[in-house]
Parts: sequence; structure tokens; C-alpha cells
Amino acid sequence: MRKITTILASAIMLAATIPFVAVSSASAVGKPVPASSVCSLDFRDKTYACMEVKDQRVPSGDTVTFTGSLFARAQKNLKQWTKGDNIVCLTRYKTKPDADGSWPWQTLEGACTTVRKNGQFTINAEFGIKGNHYYGLEMGPCRGSKGLCGNGDPGLIGVYAEDDKTLLVKTT
Repeated sequence: MRKITTILASAIMLAATIPFVAVSSASAVGKPVPASSVCSLDFRDKTYACMEVKDQRVPSGDTVTFTGSLFARAQKNLKQWTKGDNIVCLTRYKTKPDADGSWPWQTLEGACTTVRKNGQFTINAEFGIKGNHYYGLEMGPCRGSKGLCGNGDPGLIGVYAEDDKTLLVKTT
């Protein structure tokens, strides 16, 4: 009888925590907050990469300048990923997720640059597409091992950065 009581008590305690966990995880990521500067964190909650844009509203065809920096861990990962080429590229997202909740992105291969030795970078890009778009940053072409390139994640800054901030540029 004592075993049954212990098992029942454990099951009740577990059942009581499941709705709390589900509610907590569902509200952990809200709607992206448009911003002119963003940072991402690594798995230890240390700053990983930051990026900003001077002008959030530009005429189509004008140059948009993105600047940023990669911190030590991001620089190390980039060096492995690109075998020392240290190339980063902008990524572009729609301002709303797909019906399944995913945020597919497009790598802007014409908007890439080499990260300087101090971890800083500048990307100048001209956008012909009009409208609001979110921008992120990913590592350039993978030149690392097959395992790394096949299973690794090139993302440095995605659609959700720290505090749900997302880099927004409106092209008119």
C-alpha cells in the first residue's frame, strides 16, 4: 500500500508540473521586437554576436550598412566552420512565420564580408526588394569537416535575438 501511495503522489506531482512547463515554454518566445541593434547569446548566456544597422528605413537600391562584432566563442566557431576564411553573410527573414511556425531564411550571398581580427565586421548591401524584412547573420560557406558541415548550425544571429529583439530594415 505504501508503494502505491508513493507512486500515486509522484504521479500527481508530475501531472501538476506538466501544465506549468507547457505554459512556460509556450510563452518563452513572443513576437519579435523590431530593433536597430541585436545581440545573441551562446549556450552559457554569454554574448555571442552583435549586429546593428544605422538606418532602419532606406529607399530601395540605397546602401544599407550593417556593423557588428563576434565574441571569442563565435570567432572560434567561425574559424572552424570556414577553415580560417572568417566570412559572415546576412540572412533575410519575412516579418511573419510560415503557417507551421517556422522562420525560413534566405542567405544573401552578395552581402558577405570577412570578419576582422578584432572580431568586428561591416557589411554594405543594396536591397532591391521593397518592404519590411528581418535580418540576421550566419557563417559563410562551410569548409570544415563533413560532419561539421552536415550537422552544424551556421547561425550567429537569427530572427530571435536577446530579449526577442530582431533587426528590422524597411526598404521603400
